[in-house]
Amino acid sequence: MIDLKCLSAFVVTGTAIAFAQAPPRVVEAESIEVDAAPSAVTVYIGRASVTRTARLSLEAGAYDLVFRDLPEALRPDSLQARVEGAARILGVDYEERTVRHAASDRAAELDRRIEETRLALKTIEQDLGLIDAQEKFLDAVSVRAGNEAKEEGGTSGLDLDAVRAQLTFLAEERSRLLKERRTLEARARELNEVLRVLEAERGSLAGGSRIERTAVVTIAVIEAGELGIDLAYLVTNALWQPVYNVRSAAGGSAVSIEYDALLLQRTGEDWKDVQLTLSTAQPTRAANPPELEPWFVDVSETVGRAESRAMAPAERRAPPGPQGGKGVGGGGPGEGGSIFGDSGAQLAADAYVAGAGPSVTFALPRLVSAESNARKQQRTRIATIDAEAEFVHVAIPVLTDHVYVRGRLTNTSAYQILPGEASIFAGQDFVGPTRLEAVAPNGSFEVHFGIDRTVSVTRTLVKKETSKTGLFAGGRRTSYDYRLEIENNAGKAITLELWDRHPVSRTDQIRIELVDVTPSLATDAQYLEEERPRGLMKWLLKVPATAKDAAAMVV
Repeated sequence: MIDLKCLSAFVVTGTAIAFAQAPPRVVEAESIEVDAAPSAVTVYIGRASVTRTARLSLEAGAYDLVFRDLPEALRPDSLQARVEGAARILGVDYEERTVRHAASDRAAELDRRIEETRLALKTIEQDLGLIDAQEKFLDAVSVRAGNEAKEEGGTSGLDLDAVRAQLTFLAEERSRLLKERRTLEARARELNEVLRVLEAERGSLAGGSRIERTAVVTIAVIEAGELGIDLAYLVTNALWQPVYNVRSAAGGSAVSIEYDALLLQRTGEDWKDVQLTLSTAQPTRAANPPELEPWFVDVSETVGRAESRAMAPAERRAPPGPQGGKGVGGGGPGEGGSIFGDSGAQLAADAYVAGAGPSVTFALPRLVSAESNARKQQRTRIATIDAEAEFVHVAIPVLTDHVYVRGRLTNTSAYQILPGEASIFAGQDFVGPTRLEAVAPNGSFEVHFGIDRTVSVTRTLVKKETSKTGLFAGGRRTSYDYRLEIENNAGKAITLELWDRHPVSRTDQIRIELVDVTPSLATDAQYLEEERPRGLMKWLLKVPATAKDAAAMVV
């Protein structure tokens, strides 16, 4: 019931303005069922904002617009509505009620078949019991025949033909009973599987009750015409996470990053052909900031000494969030539907990126579908980034004969690369998994692309000599000569980061001397500060394409 109060007149008295009101007129709002499926979804981490949109042509008056079949993961306190046109929202109400429904004809047929299957299983159980009794009888006959043959053994009373006949009879009967048992057990397994399927279907059709969730949006239409109504709400059990494919072209000439989103949702409603937006924001964590507690320091007396003890800050108590501050349950991978209703250019387009600061949003330029509680993973493309890449070969021959390829990639796009799992590909070959950390636009990061078998480095101990030193020959000197040989069959010049090591003395009784290193070691500041003092040796070498066979590069 709506009270519409009409302003009828006003009177000016001095500087005061008095309004005269007409008596209230009670109007019954007309109830209208609105058929509106989700049309736009913004997925956050752990929740999603869903919008249902409807267009209605209404006369002037009051209306209750009823939106049914809201999902079980709905947050009722998040319901809100918006109207476009000559109308005003008067209220948004939420209702839950138990709906009871009767069993269908299909359910009755399933009940009959379930009963028949159970009776068949009961008959098999009884037949197996009869076989058990027969097998026990044969066991008793076998024992008795054996005792009689034992008593008459070595005497004229032993009838060997009779004994053979008894043994043959027992063997044949046991074989027959074993065959019947196997047949019955196989049939029982088949019937149990049939019963499982029937009971599962019957459970989905069973007469019972369910919770129906409904939102009622009350509006006042001022002028007749077409209106647009949006109902928006938050749901839990929905999330997305970034995943990547990093692909280097054959020969290492370029690198592309396939930036995808893995969508997971168990909200209780399917999203079919929705406009999807992915966001890193975290809405409705709490309306109030956490409360800062004091940090106390005290001195505690112990036996024999005084000990200063710093007490940890009191636990910060954040105000309880919605649903009593409970965490949001995660969901299994949601099965994705196909992408519909877009042109080829739209399907191939990258997402529109927006936002600054701690949160970023990606608006996908195509419609996406995702079923609730599905088992398959829904993966959809955000963007394909052509990254700038600088490749370096890395060799550690003291540990491995393999030479690896490392790329320093620059994110030349407007997209923030978020932390996530990545699959690395070199050409068409899968190299392995890795994890990418956060990279801002124009930021750089390193990725390894596995082994390059066209480049080899061989480490050889050329000579080892030990001699005595000192005036009284109390010392000993050991010299090691190593040769590192580099062959490049890649068909182009490469940059090689070559590593080796020498001992580092921790006592003044042992002295280490590094002599005749050709070419010279690297001179970058980070290496000289961090690795060089630990005896690690690094060269940065330009290896020409001609460095092979007799012309191999030597260190």
